[in-house]
Amino acid sequence: MTHADDRPVVTRVESFALEHALPDGGYGTAKGRVSSRVCTLVKITTSSGVEGWGECYGVPALLAPDLQYYGTQLIGTPVDEKENFAQHAIAHSYHLSAGGLHIAALSGLDIALWDAQARGFGVPIGQLLGGITRTSVPAYASIGYVTATGDLEEFRAQIQGAADEGFTAAKIKIGTSVRADRQRSEITLDVLGPDGQLMVDYNANATTDTVLRSLRALADLDPQWAEEPLPPYQRDGWDRIRDLGIPIAAGESLYTRFGFRDPIAEGRMDIVQPDVTKCGGLTEAKLITQIAYTWGRRVSPHCWGTGVAEAACLQLLSTLPDLPFGEDTGTPQYLEFDRGFNPLREAVLTAPIRPARGIVDIPAGPGLGITIAEDTVRSLAITALSIDVT
Repeated sequence: MTHADDRPVVTRVESFALEHALPDGGYGTAKGRVSSRVCTLVKITTSSGVEGWGECYGVPALLAPDLQYYGTQLIGTPVDEKENFAQHAIAHSYHLSAGGLHIAALSGLDIALWDAQARGFGVPIGQLLGGITRTSVPAYASIGYVTATGDLEEFRAQIQGAADEGFTAAKIKIGTSVRADRQRSEITLDVLGPDGQLMVDYNANATTDTVLRSLRALADLDPQWAEEPLPPYQRDGWDRIRDLGIPIAAGESLYTRFGFRDPIAEGRMDIVQPDVTKCGGLTEAKLITQIAYTWGRRVSPHCWGTGVAEAACLQLLSTLPDLPFGEDTGTPQYLEFDRGFNPLREAVLTAPIRPARGIVDIPAGPGLGITIAEDTVRSLAITALSIDVT
């Protein structure tokens, strides 16, 4: 089956829900712990026989109906009509808002479409998404998760593990109390050493007054940024915390260009963090980065999934411009590298993405540049969905 102009079209959509229970009650943020790691991978097959893979963020059981609905609509769509397909879907679901699991479902499908199109041309996604400006990126360890015990020595061991891997930058979870926020931040800098870079993440577990107290207590430690200090809808609070002089990062709770537009334009964040598995895929993420640069904001994508999500994030990072900085100034284009226990992250790839002394090479092969361990994915799937041409 081909389109009228012989462009390859989608002939099959499959999805695979994976889950792995975590020991000791799991871990997470000050907001709450998660008991298992989950992911939903999607695979499309085209009329030319090319396959593409993507990943959706969210609870698999809740994503499944959206993937069934949009996957059925995607059959027969040319692989290069990514934006048109997604925007029609968003426009028709305007009453559901521009955010939520239906956008996460579209995100995974969008990534898979990019993967298939780029594989069809035999080039990395980055070459089609805007041009490749870098072949490797520095990574920061996303670590220091909140555990059931809250033990500080246990926390120190987490940071030490990241340092032993060669990371010199780390983002830690805070937001439990002002005292604990200070202690965890001090430990992190102590372990990372004098050249260490600290980022802190509240996961919106604060009110305006509590986050103000916490940020004031951390100011002398000069964190690179404070992430998600408040929920995105708490607009008056964002205005107040902007006066403290600590860069503010956010975006993982926002969806599509429409959700990012006002927070960026109104200056509520210094570092913009789209997540390709939930914001609308690579199509929307690229547009969001352009809005960010238009308003003079930095970009550091959020990434918390399997190796498929990591590869998609790296393809986006490969295209980001160096401007407005020159050769010797500015800040790195960081990859967020989750160091929490997640066997699914490595299991879904035949060759997992790994850092070397805090640097990650961007896969240079066609599409996402990775090879899916498909037999493993199929064997681990707790549920699977397949939609074919009828």
